[in-house]
Formats: sequence, structure tokens, C-alpha cells
Amino acid sequence: MTAAPEHAPCLDVDLTATPWLYPGPWPTASGTLTAEGYFPGEVGMVGIADDLGFTPVVAVGSNASPGVMLTKLESHGVSPMVPFIRACVPDTTTAFTAHVSPRGYIAAAPYRQPGAQTTMWVSFLDEEQLACVDGTESPNYDRIHVADTVTLDNGEELEGYDIYRSCWGLIPDVQHHTGRDVEPVPFVHREAQCRVFRHVREGLVGGVPSLPDGDSESVVRMMWEDRNLAGRVSEELHDIAMADGFSG
Repeated sequence: MTAAPEHAPCLDVDLTATPWLYPGPWPTASGTLTAEGYFPGEVGMVGIADDLGFTPVVAVGSNASPGVMLTKLESHGVSPMVPFIRACVPDTTTAFTAHVSPRGYIAAAPYRQPGAQTTMWVSFLDEEQLACVDGTESPNYDRIHVADTVTLDNGEELEGYDIYRSCWGLIPDVQHHTGRDVEPVPFVHREAQCRVFRHVREGLVGGVPSLPDGDSESVVRMMWEDRNLAGRVSEELHDIAMADGFSG
């Protein structure tokens, strides 16, 4: 008798069918994704990654959801075995990209913020997995390398990592503008779409007039099904976008 998959809640998502649930559930503990499920447990990866040529990738949105990654990799015929390790990432936080995704939601993107210490998820991908994820992120994200030292929750130190940076900039949080540089709307995992739509309507007065009214599911559905609408909202977001703080 085959054992039931552990930690099943972080697999209960299919953004191809329910994109308003972006970014999908994240794990609550480090572990390993396999075709059979997500299995929590301490994973020592720094030395193994170097030996096997794995690339550590810090996830800021749905790539931190094992369920999303399982769908991405298996749909492209790629091995879904991926370690996910919680880590403290310096000088980087998460915001919202100033763009509507092909499935109608507004996704997460990294923001360079000196002095920040953010708990994030690091996945370790082989060459085939990395090529697959690159394909799913293009053309709206570019993968860049960051030379910072990241501390994994098992105490290991990771020298450098890759991260997917938005090509469109970030949505600014103009409500908190106090004469210094405007900061982006911080990404909040719980009810992410509800929160960003509320901010765009209430915090960016007159900035994104094409964003339709409604709850998060209905708005995402409208922009998913009407690409002209999604394009207009994206263009209006591009007009007010702020830089993400990364060089280049």
C-alpha cells in the first residue's frame, strides 16, 4: 500500500484553472517535492547543489508553491523532484509587478531594499528544470544572479542565487509617499489579488481607470478572458510603474 503524500495542502492548487488563487499555497516547512507529494524534512543542499550543478532560485510568488511547480514541470515532461528550503534573504523583499499576467492576475516580483531581511523560499533546480521555468516566466520576467549570502533554515550559507525580476517594474504605494522615494506595494501572500486590486482602486487615484470593479475572482476572470482589457490595464500600470532597485 502506497503511503499518502505528506503536506498535501501546499499541493492543492491549479492556477491554470483558478488563477485568482495566485500565488497558491506555500509550504510551512522545508522539504522535497516529488511526483508523489511534498515531504517535509531537513535538506542539506549547498554542497550537493555545487556538486550536481543545481541552481538555487529564490521564489517570490507562485514558484514558491510546490503545487504550482509540480504542474509546471510535469506538464513539460520534466522531473518534479525539487528541494524547497526556507531561507533568510538579505536586502530583498517582495512587491507586485506593474503588469497583468496572461491568466489575469497581478503577480509578485522582487524589490531591492537595503537592510531588509526577508524569509523566502529557495528551490534547487537542475538544467532541465531551470530551462522549463525560464520558459514559463518569459517574456515578463528575466532571471538574474544576485551575489548575496543567504542563510538557509538548516544553518547553511548559500553564496549567491538567481531570482526572476519583472520586466515591467513595480506598482508604487503612493499612499506612503512622504517626500522620499516612493516604495512599492508590499506583496502579501494571503488574498493577494484582493489586496492589490483594492490598492490600485483606492491608492492610485485615477491611475488605472480600466481595472474593472468586482471581487478578485471576477476581476481575474474578466482580464483572463478579455486580453484587450488586460492589455489596457497593463499599459496603465506601466505608466505609473516604479523601478525595482536592482542594477542593470
